[in-house]
Amino acid sequence: MDNLAALRLFLEVSQAGGFSQAARRLGISTSSISKSIQRLEDELGAKLLTRTTRSVSLTVEGERLQVAARQLIDDADNLAAEFSDSLDNPRGKLVISAPAVFGRVWLTERVLAFMAQFPDVEVELMFEDRQVDLASEGVDIAIRIGQLGDSPNLVARKIFDDRVYSCASPDYLARMGTPENPDDLARHRGIHYRVRNTGRLFPFMFDVDGEIVRQTLDPVLIGNSVDALMQAAEKGLGIAQLPSFLANEGFASGKLVEILADYRMDRFPYAIIYQDRRLVAPRVRAFVDFIVANPPTFLDD
Repeated sequence: MDNLAALRLFLEVSQAGGFSQAARRLGISTSSISKSIQRLEDELGAKLLTRTTRSVSLTVEGERLQVAARQLIDDADNLAAEFSDSLDNPRGKLVISAPAVFGRVWLTERVLAFMAQFPDVEVELMFEDRQVDLASEGVDIAIRIGQLGDSPNLVARKIFDDRVYSCASPDYLARMGTPENPDDLARHRGIHYRVRNTGRLFPFMFDVDGEIVRQTLDPVLIGNSVDALMQAAEKGLGIAQLPSFLANEGFASGKLVEILADYRMDRFPYAIIYQDRRLVAPRVRAFVDFIVANPPTFLDD
């Protein structure tokens, strides 16, 4: 039996959550997948999956195998890629994760330009406002915002630094007044972003005499999409803090104005990250190099 092929089927089933779901994704019969997993369990002498009529779940042994199998298959794929994949002619599939609005405003255009230059690379884009786990979710590359912290299994390269602006609509400021300093925000309504991974509200941040001050306003609206926050601010619901690639749209249209400019934070870093492996696929290196060499045009001086 081809154990590597069986491990691939095992990973597909564990990720899809069932035999029928994996069969549809792979275009093969459910029975052939079930028989392959059964032979794998027999060879290993361990039950890997707990089956129900609707889904499957991993046993403790299955969870251990999932981690080891993913690393083994990644190494095998990257080793094979070394013979067919090169920086001059990268090929294969790239899975890329990025915040949704950032993907819409900037990254999609860069991805399409990269694919035009390297037509043998297939790309899957995952645009959502959460921090993915590259290893467990099969993601090759992700865009991260802010300080990355200690990530020993990841390699990060900075793409650019961006500003964050405190914004409100002219109509809101006419009704509620324009705050002169962060203390004035106590009487204002906030449009806040909720971090999906932690469930917490992301605070507003200001530079007050060289110190970072964090404030959570009385929220009138909470969302996990900065696009929705911008629309709420433009409609006059309250005050929001937005990255420049969104805020500049509102400034240009006159729907938003900046407030508290004297307390504006330093720039936030944007980085492109990928897993730290012995063998990094040339298509990953080629895409990272391409993105770093082509920063956004919307950045302020």
